[in-house]
Order: sequence, then C-alpha cells, then structure tokens
Amino acid sequence: MSSPYTLQEDQSFSLQSKKFVYVRCFLWMLLPSIIWSFAFGRIYICIEPLFFPYMEKRLKPWLSLLIKTVWFFVFLISILANWNIRPNAYNFYFFTVMGNAPTPVLFTCFLFVAVMSFFVFSDIYRKSSLGFRKFALIIGVFLLILKSTMSMFDVGPTSLRKSIITPSPFAIKTLFLDDISSDKNFLGKTAEPTFLNHIKGAEKMPQKMVLMVVESWGESQASLVSIKKRLQRDGVKVLDSGFTDYHGSTMQGEIRELCSQYIKLDSGTNFSSVADNCAPAYMKNKGYEVFGVHGYQKMFYARDTVWKHLGIDNAYFQPEMRQLNTCPGPFAGICDEDMITFGIDLIRHEDRAFLYMLSLSSHEPVASSMLETPTQYFRDIDAIGDSQIVARNAIGSMAATLSMSADMGCTEAYIVGDHQPPSAVNSEQLPANQVPYMRMSFHCKE
Repeated sequence: MSSPYTLQEDQSFSLQSKKFVYVRCFLWMLLPSIIWSFAFGRIYICIEPLFFPYMEKRLKPWLSLLIKTVWFFVFLISILANWNIRPNAYNFYFFTVMGNAPTPVLFTCFLFVAVMSFFVFSDIYRKSSLGFRKFALIIGVFLLILKSTMSMFDVGPTSLRKSIITPSPFAIKTLFLDDISSDKNFLGKTAEPTFLNHIKGAEKMPQKMVLMVVESWGESQASLVSIKKRLQRDGVKVLDSGFTDYHGSTMQGEIRELCSQYIKLDSGTNFSSVADNCAPAYMKNKGYEVFGVHGYQKMFYARDTVWKHLGIDNAYFQPEMRQLNTCPGPFAGICDEDMITFGIDLIRHEDRAFLYMLSLSSHEPVASSMLETPTQYFRDIDAIGDSQIVARNAIGSMAATLSMSADMGCTEAYIVGDHQPPSAVNSEQLPANQVPYMRMSFHCKE
C-alpha cells in the first residue's frame, strides 16, 4: 500500500519526465538547424522537421523511419551542394578526399552521422501531445508562407529570407540539374578570364609572377571597384579587375585558373592528362622556377599528388611551415598572412619565378577570433559576411608585402576567388556564378 508521500513523489517525477520529453522534442526539431548553422557560420532555421511530428504520428513506424531516412540524404545533398559539392563528384570526394582526410575532418563527419542518426531513429516526438504537434505544424506553415511570400514578391530583408531554409526543393533541383548535365569528365577549355589565359596573351612577362587563389572570395560590382580604388590610393598599380565564371569547389577553381579548363571531379579524373597545357608547364618553358604554397595538409584532396601532376615541383604545405602561426577554423592551418610572407620569401632571390598560393583562412564557417586580428584591410568597405572580411585581409596582406619588396624586382600578382562564399551562394548580393579577379604590378618600370 503506497503512502501519500510516495504518490506525491511519483506525480512530481511524472511531471519532470513529461517536461523532459518536450525539451527533447524541441531539440530534435532544432538539430538540422543547428547543423546547418554550424556548417555555414550563421543562424538558419530549417523548417521541414517542424512538419514531421504531426505527420509521422499518423504513419506506421516503418514508414516514418523510411521518410526520415530519405530526408536525411536530402539534407546531406543540400549541405554538400551549398559547399559546391555536386552528386557527380561524390565518388571523387568519398574515395580520394576522405581517403586522405586528416583525423579532425573524419571525426567531424562521424559526429555529423551520429547526430543525424539520432534524428532519424529517435521517436521521442510520439510521446508528445497533439497540441504540441499542432503548434509545431503551425509554426512550420507560417515560416513556409513567410519565406514563399518574401521570395515571390521580393519583399522583406534578404538576410531573413535566406535564413529560412527548405532543403528538399533545393536537393531535388540539385539532383535534376546534375542528372541533365554532361557526363563527360572533361568539360573543356574556357575563354573566360583566367590566369593561364592572361599569361598566354601577355606581350611581356615580369621577373616574378604570383597567382593567389583566395578561398571563398566573392564581391559585388560596387565592392570590387571600392577595393580597386583603395589599392590605387595606397600606391598599388591595378592593371585589371573583373569577374569570371566558376563551377564547383576549390580544386575545380584551381584547375580553372591554372589550366583554363572546367572539369568534373570523380574517381577517374586524370590531372596529368591536362598538365602539359597548364600554367606551371608554360612558365617552366619560359624559364621560370615554379613554387606552390598552401597552409593545410598536403594529403587532403591528395593535393600534393595533384600538384605534382600539374607540374608544381616545389610544393610547401602545413608540415613545411609548422613554425608559423596557426589560425582556427574548420580546417585549422597556417594563417594566410604568414603563408603569404613565407611564399614571397621563397621567390625573393630567384631570377625568374612563378609562385602559386592557395589561401585557407576564409573557409567557412570563419572563427570569430579571425575578425579580431590587429591589422585589417579594407575595414571601411561594407562586407556581406565574415569570410569576405578574412579574404580581403589576405588580399591586403599580399599587396602590402609586395609593395615593401622592392628587392624582388618587377612582380605581377593575379588574385582570384575559387568560388563564392557558401553562405552567399544564390545571394542577390553577389553576381550569379561569378568570382572576382584582380591583377596588380609592383616595382615595374613603365
């Protein structure tokens, strides 16, 4: 026979347990939003999970599990597509990139799968009340109507519209576009402005040539003009600037600039087959010593092997620069400013040299500490995101370093983005499918 005290304790425990159920339901619905926000460095609300509790309560458990499993892959496709990783490149990334990925990257991928597995297999929402499920459904419908209205009539803050995400339509669009695109691994040459197209058309070559592909660098027409004017005001001779088309991720951006080729990435991608027509081979034939510098690990993307195929014989990665400062981020590596100084010092006393650099620090999501560096360039030019601020710092750092390096002789620098910041893809703030480039000269006689 239970006492009144026992009954009171049971009721209290039941009340606390019920509250915990709703806390867990709330966290369950927020999981995709948290993951998306972490991946792209700002707050996002993923509204599709808000529909699941109401809908799945009426479904059989096996059908509910199937729907959530399918949605998990839809969610993953959307995240990867926003990182410029398309389905036709999955083979390359899984076998080549992941096979050479550092432990922190592998751990992050494992954590993502573990968290999303909880999302798929948890049925905690089945213990919630009908009122709670209806409330979640109403919030989801409201956010969906809000996003649709702002998109259709082009009203409201763009930042709010972009912060409300629906992965399913985007994933379907991605799969459809990927399916109708060419299946050829080699997409061919481009006449767009690229580094290789520039040097092949140049009448005269400087003693030193520097190409820097900047991670996630995007600008608007107006902001690029502002950067150009600022550099000119500081005494930098800007020879040319503009925009070029981009397709795909960082490595495809590298091939675009070095080889003037648009390629797909898969397990059969043959980099050596295009190497003879790329910038390193061209510069070697002109008598230049070729150097390559990147602040991350050489095994990631099998970049050391790819660079060798492309003809970059003198390659320096994070292990060769371990004495330099490391900057935080999803891929912690050598700070761009230190990498730039290291690279320029490599060619300082060479007679004729071509230096290729690939920046890193502006990879999204950008660590908040990266915005607190004592020296910041282009501070007074409006920025649309953190990655743009850090990318501009790399550009300003290189311009400043070369400006103070009169002992190097005539030097030309070509700076270009690999792809737009993932957080700004499809944004009305940047030219669609284009990245900026800028060409400068230092210490050259007229």
